[in-house]
Amino acid sequence: MSYIVTIQGTTYNISLDDREGRVALQIDGRPVEIDMASIQGDQLYSLLIEGRSYTAVAATFGEQREVRVNGVSSVVTVEDEQLARLRGQVKTRRRAGGEQIKAPMPGRVVSISVAVGDTVETGHSVVVIEAMKMENELRAHAGGTVKDIPVGEGDTVDKNDVLVVIGD
Repeated sequence: MSYIVTIQGTTYNISLDDREGRVALQIDGRPVEIDMASIQGDQLYSLLIEGRSYTAVAATFGEQREVRVNGVSSVVTVEDEQLARLRGQVKTRRRAGGEQIKAPMPGRVVSISVAVGDTVETGHSVVVIEAMKMENELRAHAGGTVKDIPVGEGDTVDKNDVLVVIGD
């Protein structure tokens, strides 16, 4: 499995291959062998990384996690690499008239989190579409005012259909 991991503002490409508790890990292409054991559900872990022992505590807050390793706390964001690639393929067009958020592939509109007239900022979630049995949250690439929403919840959309228009 591959992930895009951001720790305190620095981004890493992480690949994991879990083999019976022994994890083959690559960080930006550099192999790191670790042993990992869950001590308490998905929150407390014992790690042995290149011969050094660590205790890690993880807490999730929305899309971010706080991870405390041997008492040192860091804010961590983890995103599946395939999902990150899909989000990167979302077609947008920014011009004097605004930004058009388009469907990256055929799918169904699951939810719309904005209304015409709403003010959004860069990164604001605007619409969720379901494609290939996965829900994909599409976000504004620039701030502005929602000018048009030519689709509705439950609508089927084709690749490149305009979902939301954001203007200046």
